[in-house]
Amino acid sequence: MESRKSVQNLAQSIHSLLGFKTRLTSTWADSVCKIINNLSSQDSTDGSQIKFQNCNSDYSEASNENEDADNGAAVSKIYDDLAALTAHLNELNLKKRQALKNFLDLKGNIRVFCRIRPILDEEKFSHLAPVVASDSNNVVLKLANNKTKHYTFDKVFHQGSSQGMEVFSEIAPVIKSVMDGYNVCIFAYGQTGTEKTFTMEGKPDCPGIVPHAINELFKQAVDSNHSFLFTFSMLEIYMGNLRDLLVPKMTKPTDRFTKCLSIINDPKGGIEIDNLVAIGVNDFNQAMNLYRLGRQSRSTASTNANINSSRSHCLIRLSLTSFNAPSRRKETNKIWMIDLGGSERLLKTKAWGRRLEEGKAINLSLSALGDVIIALQKGKPHVPYRNSKLTQVLRDSLGEDSKTLMLVHISPKEEDLCESVCSLGFATWVRRIHLRNEASVEMQ
Repeated sequence: MESRKSVQNLAQSIHSLLGFKTRLTSTWADSVCKIINNLSSQDSTDGSQIKFQNCNSDYSEASNENEDADNGAAVSKIYDDLAALTAHLNELNLKKRQALKNFLDLKGNIRVFCRIRPILDEEKFSHLAPVVASDSNNVVLKLANNKTKHYTFDKVFHQGSSQGMEVFSEIAPVIKSVMDGYNVCIFAYGQTGTEKTFTMEGKPDCPGIVPHAINELFKQAVDSNHSFLFTFSMLEIYMGNLRDLLVPKMTKPTDRFTKCLSIINDPKGGIEIDNLVAIGVNDFNQAMNLYRLGRQSRSTASTNANINSSRSHCLIRLSLTSFNAPSRRKETNKIWMIDLGGSERLLKTKAWGRRLEEGKAINLSLSALGDVIIALQKGKPHVPYRNSKLTQVLRDSLGEDSKTLMLVHISPKEEDLCESVCSLGFATWVRRIHLRNEASVEMQ
């Protein structure tokens, strides 16, 4: 009896579906009729049979030619409206992208911010205050004999500036450029001990640029009308060599887990790092878990200038790919977030042995970066990107189709005045750059 009831219910359901005039075919209806009749025949133990007949005729009556024509016209109109809305949305996205590009171009091809490190507890009785943030765009250095030196930047963050509301809010427009398909490079520069790592990484209760930027990218991807594929990579440049921070450190010369990383040109003219691990990530938490893993492998050590000194340049790369998105500048692009190793003076660090060699390597790569900056600023036909691994990696992030943001960090201590002058002078050079099309820049 239960089986016969199920068959009856199925027959009623088929009739109901056909009554809704859904887009069913006569072949589909005939197939269902045969199933029902076969089930009915097998279930007739008392000689009675349930017949589901004339399915095809009922279906034909329910779906006449006029109704099909009306439905077809309605569906066609919906597709036309959808195509028109999609075209309009793409046009708006192009206008928004151009407006943002114009806004950033007005701000400068390379934007430069300055951040003054807060005074530490152990420094409260030291000679301080040679550095003053006179307003939101200017820094004043107090020199000897009551002389002063002024520097102007796109933004100056004083000692009490917050990580999110003040620092990252200025960076947010550049993050939008990543979603529009532009390569972006954000890096922290300055002498050792000026809290560059704090600006980039932050702490659990006050996250820095890296977690803020990753979170913002995933938020914008969710709000976008396109789907994105994200991949995460992390490496360091230590003693002039590239090392993948997402793989175990090599313990033996024959360790097969460590592959040689090499910088190559991709078919589209960009820069790629061969053998660098790139892991797909679907959300903020996955990306941050990889970041924390890579951070544990970074080379750090104690020096006289900094108890936890970074002995390498740390580079975080998030690559984005979006297919069928005509409003984007490139199908695949990337953002670099870089915590540069701090410049050092031997007189202050008292480094020797391994620490001395690490400091020399950091200074040499920063000097090479300075040479590239000066060549770009002066519009030289030859730009010495090949002089260091750092500048080779960043070559396609210092071109016309990229956005670069530098945060120069300085100390409030009087004894660091010499380094502050050097850092602020370099940052001033960076701010004067007017980037040209990379095709016109011949690599030396």
